[in-house]
Amino acid sequence: MTATPPILPAHLPQLIGLTELDAPLVAAILQYAPGVEGATELSQKRKKEIRAGFVMLKELGVVMSFSPRESHAADYGEPHGAGEFVLGALFYYPEGSEEVDAFEGQLPFAEGEVVNREDALREYGEPADGEEEDDVVEWEQWLVDDFEVTADYDEDGTVLTLTVARPVVI
Repeated sequence: MTATPPILPAHLPQLIGLTELDAPLVAAILQYAPGVEGATELSQKRKKEIRAGFVMLKELGVVMSFSPRESHAADYGEPHGAGEFVLGALFYYPEGSEEVDAFEGQLPFAEGEVVNREDALREYGEPADGEEEDDVVEWEQWLVDDFEVTADYDEDGTVLTLTVARPVVI
């Protein structure tokens, strides 16, 4: 495997549609998931996580979601790589979760900080979709650079999760 330059967390969406056999995706997982120093291949543990559907980049505060090739092709079009499991979505957790630490850094497609709903509206503009109940906005979604960006909010408007995925092909 040839060396792949490090990838910033905000640029991880460019890996969506790649498979577990593609060098840039493997390099990103190795970069952000603790493992053997200097490793160039995914461990059996990481391969099992991919087959199970999720790779937790615990210290980064990001979860990678994988789906079988056939499912991805049906919903989003043909994957870019030759493998059997396709990166379909990324979940950034600014507040952390039970599985991962808090994400600290630049969120995808944003130039400034995105901590709350006001920040999300400033950075992503008018949402294309969303849900509000009892005057509390629960989530909002934008189409940005051919990606769906979805922010899930706490009751006070804090961004709990920012999800990046491709839109479903109809």
